[in-house]
Amino acid sequence: MKRLTAIAMALPLMATPVLADDEPLVDEQETAEIQGDWVIGARVMSPTDERIGTIEDLIIDMDEGNVSAAVVSVGGFLGFGAKDIAVNWERLDINYDGNEITLDITREEADEADEYVFRDQEDPPAPEGDMGGDGDMGGGDDTF
Repeated sequence: MKRLTAIAMALPLMATPVLADDEPLVDEQETAEIQGDWVIGARVMSPTDERIGTIEDLIIDMDEGNVSAAVVSVGGFLGFGAKDIAVNWERLDINYDGNEITLDITREEADEADEYVFRDQEDPPAPEGDMGGDGDMGGGDDTF
């Protein structure tokens, strides 16, 4: 679920060129832009081609309107005992299609890094399909 939320939030931010404030829509992806699902789930490698971990999520700076960090799952075996660390987005070397990602640290440095502390979402959205209240979508009478 966290992965889908990150993709949904990151795609508009990652695929939005600089536009006039009155232009809410974007026609096409720019050459220098990548899609969130190209990097979420991707392996992060060290410069010596050692596997550091996998990108699990993206952290978005709402004030700046950009991706500020990538959450990387490191350590563990088959998902057990892994921890999430966050790395500065600008420190990732991502190729044109987002399928080769390198970070200038060693696996040992990643393993020794502090686990990233997520904040709790204060007011999460209602679950999908929950319209709240009595389920009326405000369309007037319920006759068909």
